[in-house]
Amino acid sequence: MTNSWWCLLFLPVIAGELDFNSKDYGCSICLSTVDLHLSNKNHGAILDTCMEKYSRKICEEMFTDVKETMVGDKDSRDVCRSLSMCPSLEESLAAYPRSPYGTGAYMDVRVTKAMGNKGYDKIRLSVISNTSIESEYFTYSSQFRYRWTSNYLSTGIVSVVPGQKTTLSVGGLAVEVLLPLEDAGIRGVIVADPCFQSEWIVCVYQKTFSTFSRTTELLNAINAFEDVSFWNILGDNFYDQSGEASAAWFAALSPASKAKVMGSVPGNHDFWVNASPQLMVPKDQLANGFMQFYAQDSLAASDTSPFDFSVDPDRSGRDAYAIPSAGNFFYYHKLGDVAFVGFSGAHSMASMQAAFEEACSWAAAANPKYVLLLGHWNSDGDGCEAESVPEVYSALSALPQCAPLMSRMKYFMGHKHCNVVTSPDTGFMVGAMGMADKSSCGGEFGFPVLDTTQGDLRVYYFSLAKEGQYDHYDQVLACIRSSGVSGCYHLATLWTGSSLL
Repeated sequence: MTNSWWCLLFLPVIAGELDFNSKDYGCSICLSTVDLHLSNKNHGAILDTCMEKYSRKICEEMFTDVKETMVGDKDSRDVCRSLSMCPSLEESLAAYPRSPYGTGAYMDVRVTKAMGNKGYDKIRLSVISNTSIESEYFTYSSQFRYRWTSNYLSTGIVSVVPGQKTTLSVGGLAVEVLLPLEDAGIRGVIVADPCFQSEWIVCVYQKTFSTFSRTTELLNAINAFEDVSFWNILGDNFYDQSGEASAAWFAALSPASKAKVMGSVPGNHDFWVNASPQLMVPKDQLANGFMQFYAQDSLAASDTSPFDFSVDPDRSGRDAYAIPSAGNFFYYHKLGDVAFVGFSGAHSMASMQAAFEEACSWAAAANPKYVLLLGHWNSDGDGCEAESVPEVYSALSALPQCAPLMSRMKYFMGHKHCNVVTSPDTGFMVGAMGMADKSSCGGEFGFPVLDTTQGDLRVYYFSLAKEGQYDHYDQVLACIRSSGVSGCYHLATLWTGSSLL
C-alpha cells in the first residue's frame, strides 16, 4: 500500500469521527508518526510525515511547531514524551507496577473452560511464561507468534471432577480448580473496557478511580470466596498494544483469581489500538497477542495447536484486515446451568454462521437453563460492520438451530463506556471501567454480578463511584472481604431478576 493510499484513507475517516481527537489519541498518533518518520531514509518535515497517515487538521494541531532537531534519531516514545504528547516516564511508572515479565523467570496461569463438545469436566489449563514449560498436562508449548513474542504459551486440555476441588501442579505452582456441578446455579463477574494507563489512549479516570489497584484488589477479594465460579472481560482489555500493561495487571491477581474460570472476547482496541481498521498502525497486535495471552479454548483449536495461525498480520506490510480467523475467538461451553457463547464482532456474520449453528445445536443437547451471548461492540463502526451484539442476538432468532433457545438467551457487551441495562431482562452494557463517555451514563465505575443460584437469573450491579458525585469503593470492598460478594447484595442495584429480599 502506498503512502498516498493511506492519506486518502485517513482524511475522510478522521474528519467524520467525532470521538477521534488528538487529546485522547495524541500519544498513539505521535508514536506512529515518529516511527514512520524515523523509518524514512530521507527525513522531510515531520508534519508531512504525519499527513501521510492522518488529516491535515490533526497534524497541524500536533506538529506545526516541531522541528527536526527535536526528533533526531531518538526512540519514538522518548520523542513523544519530550513533546508532552505521551505520559512522562514518571507518569508511566506511577500508573501501575511493572510486572516480572521480562525480568527473569515467570509463570502466569490461565484456567478457561474447554469447548462444550469436549465434555463438561474439561478445562484448558495454560501457563504464560518466558520459556517453554514442561508438564504432563500440556500438549502444546511454543513462543507466541507474530506479536508479544517475548512470551511462551504452554497449554493443554485437562479433566477435573465437577463439584470437587482439583489441585493441578504445574512448574511448582499448585492451581486449585473448583468447577461447579453441571446444572448447578453459578455466580460471576462480567466487565468490559477496563483501563488504567495512557501509554496509547488516554484512560480518563485512571487516577480519579485508581483503576489499576481497585480492579485487581476488588477481583481478588471477590475470588477469595468459593461463591464465585467465573469472571469475564469483554474486550478493549487495558488498551494495550505491546502486552506490558496486560502482563502487569495479571501479575497483580491472586492465585485464587487465576484459578477461577476466565473468559474474554476481543474489542476494537485489541485489534487496532487507535480504535478502527482505518486508523491501523504497523505495531498493532491485530488481536494476535490477545488470543495467545488469554489462551482460551476456541473453535480453532486442533490436536496440534490451540490456534489457527494461518493469517500473517504482516503479510502485506500494512493490512488492517490481516486479522486471525473468526474461529480463534469463537467459543461455547457450559458452566453450571449457563451456556456461554463468545464471538468477535470484527468478523462477518457469514464467517461465523456455521459456528453459531454448531453452538446452538450443542446447547440444545446440553440443555442449560440460560444462554449468555458475549461480545464487545454495542453498535456498528470501529471495525464492526453488522456484528454488534444486539444485531447478532437478533440474527440468531432467524437460525433454526438457535430460535428455540432465544427465550433463555441474554447478552452482555461493552464498547460504549457505560454500565446500563440496554434491553429489559435481556441486554446489558458493562463498559464503564475507567474510560470516559460523553453521554449521561458516562463517568461511572462499577461492576455487575450474574447470579443463577436463587432459582432465576439475576444481575446485581455495584456502582462503586460516579465522577464528582460519590465514591463507595471502600464500603463495598470491606463488605466483600468480610462476607463475599453474595453477602453484599444490599449494596447493589438489581438489574434483572426477582425483587431483593
